[in-house]
Amino acid sequence: MRLRPLTVIAVVVCVFLASCSSGPAVPEGDQHFLDAKNNLKSSDFKAALTNLQATLKSTTNPAVRQEAGLLRVVLVAGLASANKEMGEAYQFGAKQPAAAGHTGAFYKNRSDYYNTAHAQLMDAMQTVMDQRQILSDKSMVIEVVFPGFTGTNPGLNNVKSGQLIGDSERVQAELQADRDALALVLAGIAGAQDNLNKGKEIYAAGKVEIDPRVYLLALNENFLKTGQMFGFRALNEPDHLTTVNQVVMGNLEVVKKMLAAKPDKDLDAMVKLQMDEMAGKPDKTKRGK
Repeated sequence: MRLRPLTVIAVVVCVFLASCSSGPAVPEGDQHFLDAKNNLKSSDFKAALTNLQATLKSTTNPAVRQEAGLLRVVLVAGLASANKEMGEAYQFGAKQPAAAGHTGAFYKNRSDYYNTAHAQLMDAMQTVMDQRQILSDKSMVIEVVFPGFTGTNPGLNNVKSGQLIGDSERVQAELQADRDALALVLAGIAGAQDNLNKGKEIYAAGKVEIDPRVYLLALNENFLKTGQMFGFRALNEPDHLTTVNQVVMGNLEVVKKMLAAKPDKDLDAMVKLQMDEMAGKPDKTKRGK
């Protein structure tokens, strides 16, 4: 069947418009990275981890690879800290009078959270050990929506009081613990230490330059804090605590070399504080919230 001239023109125009509207195809790795950032914005941390891992496997863009690697280790470290906090809450709550009659559930949850925190901490530490070889004195760039944080976690407080909370309240407590922990790590690597309001301001400005020395020191803080679960008051696993200290010391050696090339009194003081912490010396400094 022959087409009329006007029909042919209409078909050509439609095909042209369709090709224009679709635009250039986004590389697979870049698409995974965009999805991961959207996941982080909506606090879908499980999906974010999946997409960050997919980004690292498929991207050919060095800048995207570096930022995705940075975001992944920060997220895993934050989740480890949050799960450790949940485990601590159940351990503390199990000893309260209100927990009588359901201590078995408390100790099971304690074990589950600590096991998850253990696996995530080891993952984060191994990743940082691998990154040591490629870190330089050049700043790294990160751009991410700072997670919503709160000063309190009602569900976690209920657990600490000995209440056996329901699944919905527990999931909400987990989510808030995840957000707070991730916010703390992000603030730390940006140089805001534990000042979350300052961290929020820094990330609100857009792209943030991360000093690799600050990055390692902030992650060390996270590793030491999360690693406390291996102490005698919790899991009492000295071998794992030794592993944490070895990783932290290895990171400090890298930071020392960077400081030798580019001195910074404040960062040098932080190195000494972390070494004192591993040696069991009390921290007499005060930090602003």
